[in-house]
Amino acid sequence: MSTTTTYQYIAYTPQGERVQGRVEAPSEQQAEESLWKLSYTVISLKEAQGHGASLFGGSRVKTRDLIVFSRQLATLIESGIPIVRALQLLQEQVSSKKLSHIVGEMVVDLQQGRYLSEAIAKRENAFPSIYARLIEVGERTGNLELVLRQLAVYLEKEEALVRKIRGAMAYPGFVLVLAVGVVFLMLTVALPPLMGLFESFGADLPLPTRVLLALTNFFSACKFYILGAMVVLAGGIAAFVRTEPGRRLLDTALLRLPLIGRVTIQGAVARMCRSMSTLLQAGLSMPEIIALCVRTQSNTIIAAALDAVRTELLQGHGLSEPLAQRKLFPGMLIQMVRVGEETGSLDSNMETLAIFYEEEVDRAVAAMAGAMEPALTVFIGGMVGFVALAVIMPMYTLMGSIQ
Repeated sequence: MSTTTTYQYIAYTPQGERVQGRVEAPSEQQAEESLWKLSYTVISLKEAQGHGASLFGGSRVKTRDLIVFSRQLATLIESGIPIVRALQLLQEQVSSKKLSHIVGEMVVDLQQGRYLSEAIAKRENAFPSIYARLIEVGERTGNLELVLRQLAVYLEKEEALVRKIRGAMAYPGFVLVLAVGVVFLMLTVALPPLMGLFESFGADLPLPTRVLLALTNFFSACKFYILGAMVVLAGGIAAFVRTEPGRRLLDTALLRLPLIGRVTIQGAVARMCRSMSTLLQAGLSMPEIIALCVRTQSNTIIAAALDAVRTELLQGHGLSEPLAQRKLFPGMLIQMVRVGEETGSLDSNMETLAIFYEEEVDRAVAAMAGAMEPALTVFIGGMVGFVALAVIMPMYTLMGSIQ
């Protein structure tokens, strides 16, 4: 069996655009011939040093770009255009340079005899895990354009859900950071001259003013050390969260927070139900569906619970019972899964649950915003009120001493 080697190339397209990427071939001559078939003018071709399948495959293609790509590819296939030519047309049209390069590499793979699903699977870091598997199902059943449209709808729902959850998490964080930044500037820039003026009179200052004076002196003297400590602390937390224990600790904390935990769980369940509905309609087996659902979950605690469910599923325990043993999953999900197993309508039940929990996420996000806005208002108002009180009170004291 002949082995293939990965070659890295730099070339010009027929339109004069400079592109670069990787191509697999048994020899350098055959790699060059593959690029000639694309009408590329090769200016550099050498054996790649890394093992990655794509020069741009280390990060995920943006969901919006992938939605547009899926719809356009489905339209071209429905129009009777061969898949290779359709991809060549899309490579020239897509606005994302990353996706354009990846599509170009996929064209080379298809011209070498690979299926579209194989070309996508090679770039698993650039595409969602569910994407290649559903494309494979579409190729096997001859319904590739239908599967591409289903994927576009699925990705749109996924994007909308993620946007809602991120928006809910970002608002309170932004307000808190802004409030802390304003207080830091007040304590280090605006208030020191005023506090120095109060000290110069030598009068007895009220308690709020003495507290604010001590804070001002501390922050003024140590502001660079504080900034350095904040940067180091933020970097340390970011590095720790990237580790497996740190990620598990963060995910556990998110699930236990009263409002954020509810949004996290309902968002994860909505994503799982949406994935299961799409994959069941495609005809995949339940163990494989759960395995793909595990890979779509961003929370490691929920992913581990689903992986344990899959293990019990393979042992013949069904789906509803393993889900019921994990207190993480809502009761309505378990009941609907149980009914779906008994009636054979699990795919439609999952679709119903996906819609229900997406609406629940909307309500939970609204409730969280409604609860956090007054709390943040009281917090910021309290800080501003304390500073105002600490500044105004000594003025009356000094005026009395002057009289």
